[in-house]
Amino acid sequence: MKRGNHHRFTPFAALSRHRQRDAFVKLRWKILRDTPTYGGLFTSDVVLDEPGRPDAYRQWFDVLFLGLDGRSIWNASITTGNLRFWERIQDLASEQTRSRLTEVELEEEARWKFTPAHYVGRQKFYRIIRSEPRRHAVLDGLTIREHEERVASEILHNTPPTMHESFRLDHSYRYGIGLEIIVDAPVVDRAAIERSIRRFWELGETDWQSPDPIPRDHLPFQTQAEAMANAALHILHG
Repeated sequence: MKRGNHHRFTPFAALSRHRQRDAFVKLRWKILRDTPTYGGLFTSDVVLDEPGRPDAYRQWFDVLFLGLDGRSIWNASITTGNLRFWERIQDLASEQTRSRLTEVELEEEARWKFTPAHYVGRQKFYRIIRSEPRRHAVLDGLTIREHEERVASEILHNTPPTMHESFRLDHSYRYGIGLEIIVDAPVVDRAAIERSIRRFWELGETDWQSPDPIPRDHLPFQTQAEAMANAALHILHG
């Protein structure tokens, strides 16, 4: 269900009605066959509701479902408001942190070192060595990653960004029409997926953004790094 390079193929949206209908019928049969797994409204190449998977790792899912016109296929990526919230905070934290460094300092951070590792005949192979993270005076003696995490925590608690549920279409996909869904749900499970699909149909299968933001108490009160660390501990200790 990956987005393809539209310069190398004809997007699904530009195919003839006949070819779209053929693909629609094939997908309809696949969805029907997959009913015991996904419930009959959609199908996917991704495992849904994997036992023991922490909620922090259940924040997105890719699905395929049918359009109401009898020929459209929706190639959808469903993301929780939680994940988009974290991503937006991380972008802001990264922008604020890197704006304090010079271009030379940023280039030095991104530089890789190479050292000879071994030979095969006359051919020399190298091992890539990443330099140890540098501490910067302008970042209060922190590394870039440490400073980004501190700023992310400050943004999350003091100036959290606003998130909205939405549907955004992308007609450049090779298979189906791309659809990016942001949903107000703690995790992406079957109920959240089915709810999103039905709402999309009800709204007329179009771009849409909710006029009301996702309530703040529905969004995380810990950074993504903190949530992932807790999830790793949960996995470690069973």
